[in-house]
Amino acid sequence: MSYQTGPAPLPQAARPLDYWLSTELAAITPAGARSRLREIADARGSYMGAWAAGIGMGAVLILLGVILAIRLGTLVPVPSFGLPGAAITVLCSVFYARVRDRLPRTGRLIVNRGPGNLRGALSFAGFVLVVFIGLFAFTAKPSTWQDPAALLTLAMVLTFVVGLLVAAIIVPATIVGRSRESLRRKAAADPHFRALLEQDLATWRDPYGDAGYGPL
Repeated sequence: MSYQTGPAPLPQAARPLDYWLSTELAAITPAGARSRLREIADARGSYMGAWAAGIGMGAVLILLGVILAIRLGTLVPVPSFGLPGAAITVLCSVFYARVRDRLPRTGRLIVNRGPGNLRGALSFAGFVLVVFIGLFAFTAKPSTWQDPAALLTLAMVLTFVVGLLVAAIIVPATIVGRSRESLRRKAAADPHFRALLEQDLATWRDPYGDAGYGPL
């Protein structure tokens, strides 16, 4: 796999990290052109999105426990779902912090089958909700709409579905879609992370040619 950038690349030492991170260079380079920085950003965003989804799923389990407790009139579901949910949230938060603060291994193939940005995620989530509500409206009996208990159950199920879509689809897609901007902000705000990029810049060489380190 070769790396392509807009301008003709120069040796790594001839360009500082700020040059490769600059928005000006990114603006004059095709969005689909590959580079080392873009591979780092995309891999980092994919890992962060995956662990963020895990954090969200833990929160959804806690929400499910609360919903069932309200529906059943007992607090038993709260610890049954809340404790595993809290454990998943804490564990995924630890790994999220790790991948956020380190350079990812870009050699590993990462397959992202979900939406790659917020707009796509909102469209997908909206479609799922429309189908879900449409199926319920089509199959429900007329008396269901006058039954407060049935409507309460529908509202709770809908709340759970929305939480699931936010955790598993919208949040990861948002992180993935903003991965390059996130990397640029991280490099500007975190001296340790910037030092990792500086070290990578000094040692990395394109294994397939003489392409530059960026753009981002």
